[in-house]
Amino acid sequence: MNHLVFLDPHAGELEKILSGVKCMLVREFDPAANPVSPGDSLYFLRHKDELDLRVAATVVQVLFITNTLDEDLSHTLKELQPRLQLTEEQYNTWANKAQLMLVEFECAHKIDVIHVEANKITDWSGWIAFETFSLITQ
Repeated sequence: MNHLVFLDPHAGELEKILSGVKCMLVREFDPAANPVSPGDSLYFLRHKDELDLRVAATVVQVLFITNTLDEDLSHTLKELQPRLQLTEEQYNTWANKAQLMLVEFECAHKIDVIHVEANKITDWSGWIAFETFSLITQ
């Protein structure tokens, strides 16, 4: 499966991904959302106003963590900070969630520009799963 991933433009996430410093993303766990699995492809959008895909990567690992008495999300996020490269604001946001999905990826690389058609995106709230580019492009 392919996933269109919206990045935080204020955190410089795309630059961190391209430099190889950032190799893991956080996503709120939603059992109703399309699952992310090792081998899936991620296509990154710098932000929702710039609809050109320029970077892709491959998922290597998906971790699910829950904020419980036995497992503290803030502690896990601190341990994984070298791979996550979260800003303080991002860290504070994610540390207070009930459940998270951590998606580790590798081989982030530039691709030929693929323009996403805004009218083909119906839900801008999270990652968008798609099988073929014809579902998100003209």
